[in-house]
Amino acid sequence: MLSNGQVVLGQYTPADSYLHKLDTRAKILPVLLILILGMFSHSLLFYVPLIIGILSGLLLSGLSPQRLLSNYKPLLLLIVITALYHLIFSGRETELLWQPFGLSIREGALTMALFFSMRLILFISIVFIVTMTSSPSQLSEAIVWFLSPLRHFRFPVDDIGLILFMAIRFIPLVYEEFVTIRNAQKMRGLRFDVSLPKKVRRTVAILIPVFIASLNRADELALALQVRGYRSNKPRTVYTHARIGSREYLFLGLTTLAVFLLFRVTA
Repeated sequence: MLSNGQVVLGQYTPADSYLHKLDTRAKILPVLLILILGMFSHSLLFYVPLIIGILSGLLLSGLSPQRLLSNYKPLLLLIVITALYHLIFSGRETELLWQPFGLSIREGALTMALFFSMRLILFISIVFIVTMTSSPSQLSEAIVWFLSPLRHFRFPVDDIGLILFMAIRFIPLVYEEFVTIRNAQKMRGLRFDVSLPKKVRRTVAILIPVFIASLNRADELALALQVRGYRSNKPRTVYTHARIGSREYLFLGLTTLAVFLLFRVTA
């Protein structure tokens, strides 16, 4: 969480819950399974129980409802746009249900809007359950482990893990830089409670100094890595060694079985 109390989308929240204690690899594998089966499923009965289960897991992991809402709030516009698109352009040959303000809301369009909105919410939720319960270092180590077979083809697996770690780690810092510059502009009299086009233009203008500050931070980070002797494609050690134990195997088995059964029943 940032120093001003604002929450970055999907940011890791330290806790001592069951999901936090699980190895990150054991959480990524069910996520990949749900992503794959979710693309083939066309039933709302497949999405609704999964969304309820994932949200329940996040709440039981010590995340407050307010924190979850603050993470979903920035994505609300995307969900609304997805629903409106299908309400307007889908299901033209189905039964007409309603005509508000000259728009034709049809049965097929309503079904498609609900379906794709629920799919989007599901995909967002399963990403949150990994990013909000796994630290950046755990995520990068898990990605490196999954990509480790590519070392035989001289693929820079460790470099990819380092880049991923730094990207996740510096997202809150870049956002805090944005908030600081925006507050400085407000103190100088720049107003943001204006019409949407003006607000967008003024926000884009703030992105220029944020981009420059990010480049300066990247130069400092590159110099710090060079001073510490970091070399690409060299063998490296890790501070912690994550291990998959009986708890992870049990979680993997139960979640995989539950997702497959739900997919078969609702197919």
